[in-house]
Parts: sequence; C-alpha cells; structure tokens
Amino acid sequence: MPAVIATLNTPYRDAHAALDALCSIRKAEGLSPATIASYRNIVAPFLREHPNFLQSPRAAILPFISEPEKAWSRFTRIKVLKVFCSFLVEEGVLEDSPMKNIKCSMPGKRVDVPTVEGVKAFLDGLDTTKYAERRLYVMFLLALDTGLRRGELCGLKVEDFDDAGLLLTVRPETTKTRTGRTVPVSPQVGREVKRFISLRLPEWRSPWIFPTETGGKLAPSSFGLQIRRVSDRMGERMKIHGLRHLCATEFLRNTGNIALTAALLGHASISTTAKFYEHLDVHDLQAAHGKAAVVSGVLENRRKRKA
Repeated sequence: MPAVIATLNTPYRDAHAALDALCSIRKAEGLSPATIASYRNIVAPFLREHPNFLQSPRAAILPFISEPEKAWSRFTRIKVLKVFCSFLVEEGVLEDSPMKNIKCSMPGKRVDVPTVEGVKAFLDGLDTTKYAERRLYVMFLLALDTGLRRGELCGLKVEDFDDAGLLLTVRPETTKTRTGRTVPVSPQVGREVKRFISLRLPEWRSPWIFPTETGGKLAPSSFGLQIRRVSDRMGERMKIHGLRHLCATEFLRNTGNIALTAALLGHASISTTAKFYEHLDVHDLQAAHGKAAVVSGVLENRRKRKA
C-alpha cells in the first residue's frame, strides 16, 4: 500500500508520485544519473517498507536510517532522505521535515594511493603494441597528470584537446559536479595524447580521444574492467581514483596551494580538497616549516641589529 497523501493540498496522489517528481526535477536541473538513481534505490524501498510514512514520518525514518551496520550505508540513507523530506516540505506534502536535527558526518574513505615507483612498474608492464594497452598507457599518464576521473577520461573528445596551448577542456556532462573546467597538460603527456589520436582509423569517424577498438565511446565500466584485468595479470593493483589522489597529493605538496588543487580536480568545495592533506606526512610538514621560517627571519634581523 503506497504512502497516501490525504491531509495537505498537494499535486501528488502519494509519496511515490512525489519521488517521481523529485527525480524528474533534478534530472532537468542536470543532476547526475547516478545521484538520481540513488534517490530511487533508497527512497522507493523505504516507502514500500513504511506505507504509513506520511502519518508518522519520524517514527518510520529513525529505524530505517539506523538499521545498516556500515557507516557509509547509514550516511547515504540520511543524506538522501534529507533531500526527499526537504522536497516534501517545499511541495507542501509535509509541514516540517522529520530529518530535522539528524546529523551524520561523512565516514572516512580509505583510498589506496600508489607510489610513483608502482605506477612506473605498471606502465612498463603494458604491451603498448596492442591498441587497448596503448590506450590504457596514455589514459594513465593523463590521469596522473591532470587528476581526471574515470568518466571524465572516457568522455573526452578530440576537439576538447588544444595541443598547441596544451589545454584540455572537461565537459560539464562528464563531471561529478556537472561543472566544466579547463586543465593544463604537461608537454610530454600532450605529445602522447596527440600521437595516440593519430593512431585512430579514419573509417571510425570517432569524436572520442579514447574510443573502443571499433571507434565507439569507451564506457567507464569497461575501462575499469580492463584496469582490473591488467592489474591481476601484473599483480599490481591500480585504480584511476588512486592516480587522482597521487596527482592531487603531489600537486598540493609542490605548490602548497589548495585553491589551485581544487581547480585542477574540479572540486565544488575546498573542504573536499582538504581531505588530500591526509596523504602528507611529517617530512612535508618539516619542509614547509623550513620554507616558512618565520622565527628565522626574526632572529636574522636581531643579528643584523647587533652587528
């Protein structure tokens, strides 16, 4: 039995209809398909499990969000239900959100960041005479150079690459935040990308920089599967997200500029970029402390005055 709306004047016959409306609106606003799918995957089962949700919203929600044992599952349920309940309030379905004062911090997520030596060994083990592994080689270099996500790499078109200016345009529809950006490319990586583009067969007429063996768009899932297969063969576990973290950590370590790091990675908030500081260690702290040298300047001035 669906959660029927009977008390307030709304355009929805039940909570499921309100969920459909929320998903349609967010899709029109450009929200990613994965996020919209998460709304349905969490809210729809919740409404089926609690058909009287609208009569006792708080009583239905509390056991549902506290049920999962994994912290990430609890966090996701809370995050999605906050969005859904806020929408119900905005649309006049509920007078107040039952998620009010319910907080949940994002759990820590451990990312296996490869070493520079590990990446070198992985790239050296690729058979670049084969098209698929040559593509993997160049995509890995580009990921390490720019910090692009897997979907962003697969969505690159030839026209997005400015080989003269060594710039790469990342299209909004391929990004997690649906915000495009332009990133610089190192000269050596730019040469590899240009060389790879020249390998494509003319009859493909493919707009993609990294197409499949038939010229079609490379799906991120297929790209991930290839990485896993090659990793298993080499005994060296690699992930694009790990390369992204390595790129960010080295960029942050060498520039010390969190705002530029956020711009490179396409983060909507610097608070997200700040999490990459966890990969820095005491040696980075010592090096930065030596460069700052605040007290050294004070003591140097004292010595000059005494002299």
